[in-house]
Amino acid sequence: MSTKTKLGLIHNILVLFVLVNIIGDIGNIILWYAIPDSQGSLLGGYIASAAGTENALLAGSIVLAVVAVVYIAALFGLLKKQLWAPPLVIAISIANRALALVLYEISFAFAFWAIWTVILVVLATLDYRKMKA
Repeated sequence: MSTKTKLGLIHNILVLFVLVNIIGDIGNIILWYAIPDSQGSLLGGYIASAAGTENALLAGSIVLAVVAVVYIAALFGLLKKQLWAPPLVIAISIANRALALVLYEISFAFAFWAIWTVILVVLATLDYRKMKA
């Protein structure tokens, strides 16, 4: 049996976490539109000052949608056990967190998402090493 066919538990957890991330990103966009009070993170960061408070919702939604699309590409790569998929998860996870530092108002929830990012990066690194073996 090849390594690609026996990637195991870490690979499955990474696939699940990437799927959860996609659902969360799309869900956040829906939440912003459905419950305007949830848009607070958009109004305090650079995104509001650059795009204007009236355009912060659209700009934030575009950023999250692009991140979700890249995660979707990574998910398909993971499902097909492609070697490029784990590094893509690492890259988009780090880029997403770095963008969040600049674009959105930092809150207590940022600590949770920072830990989530570390978990994704560690899982993707372990998965990549297993794929390369």
